[in-house]
Parts: sequence; C-alpha cells; structure tokens
Amino acid sequence: MTSKQKAARQRGARFEIDLLNALREVGLDAERLRLAGVDDEGDLVVREGSGGEVLYTVIEAKAEKEMNFSGYVAEAQKEREHFIRRRGLNPSFVDGIAVVKRPGKSILDAYVVTTVRDYFILEADS
Repeated sequence: MTSKQKAARQRGARFEIDLLNALREVGLDAERLRLAGVDDEGDLVVREGSGGEVLYTVIEAKAEKEMNFSGYVAEAQKEREHFIRRRGLNPSFVDGIAVVKRPGKSILDAYVVTTVRDYFILEADS
C-alpha cells in the first residue's frame, strides 16, 4: 500500500469515527459495522424505535477528494441488501444512504446521498 493510499484509508476511518461520534452526540443510536469483504454491510448503522418497530439506516461513509455520488449510492444499496440478508430483516425497515464529507464543513453538514425512489419509498415501476 502506498503512502497516499494509507493516508486516504486513515482519512476515511477518521471520518467514520467522527460521524459516529456526532450522531451519538445528538442522541442517535449508532454503531460501527465490521468490514466483511465482498459482503460488506456498510460503515455505520443507526437504529430508531424499539421492539418490532425498529428502523435501520445503513450508512456508507465517504471522505474522498473526488466525489462519485452514483458509485456511492450503488455501494450503499448493495450494502443495505447485505445487511438485510445477514439479519433476516424486512427490507421495508431498512434504508441505505451514503454520507459524504463536505470539504470545509462540519460533520453534520456532510451530504446525504440516495435516490428519489428510495427517499420517497416509491415502487420499482413508478
């Protein structure tokens, strides 16, 4: 691994930790997910609700110089599917988003990226 790759990896890990801490500071139930190779489930998950009414938001955190929103959304959607499958969850209770570091801004001003279909919970043929 080159020094540039190592620095980029460290920057990404720092962003994940900072995002996790910021979400917890505002009272959200957030935790870091483990890397699982090709079956990666995202970087963080936020749980809302309790009992049988728990909603999950799987987060793919990105802190890169060049932004690739299309790629981030595709990765977040794939990792959401892995999270659902490994836990046997109802897909209706799981969202997947990408949170992208916004240069020069605080963590809470990062971009949240998803699709219109996912955001408004529209059917596939809408």
